[in-house]
Amino acid sequence: MDFRKEIVLLDASLKKETKTEVEVQALQVGPAVFVTNPAEFFCQLGLNIKKESPFKYTFPVELANGCVGYVPTKEAFDTDGGGYETMLTSYSNLEIDAGNKMVDAGVELTKKMKPGAELQFQAAPPFSGKPWEYGNVKPELK
Repeated sequence: MDFRKEIVLLDASLKKETKTEVEVQALQVGPAVFVTNPAEFFCQLGLNIKKESPFKYTFPVELANGCVGYVPTKEAFDTDGGGYETMLTSYSNLEIDAGNKMVDAGVELTKKMKPGAELQFQAAPPFSGKPWEYGNVKPELK
């Protein structure tokens, strides 16, 4: 990627708008919750949502209702971090703490909900009989 071009594009976009609004949502389906964000989250941010959510079944959903680019963890911006995702570009240009703010907002929404009851299913009966033999043919020997 040519970062010189990206810096010029970023500079031009910041002259138009200096703030980015993101939408974070939580959608409950029974005992499960789906926490959405419009980012390409680093995996650790999704794991943080799952850890802090009161729901046993928590699913982080990224790139929902828009796209604000890569959102690394705050640690990725440290001296040991890095990578192209931490470079400011016209695609990825949120503040360093944006990921944590989205995580906190999503978790706060989950804490306003109560997980529904888990569905209980009857166990499958034990297997009886012999295995299916259709397609079991011996190799052709010449």
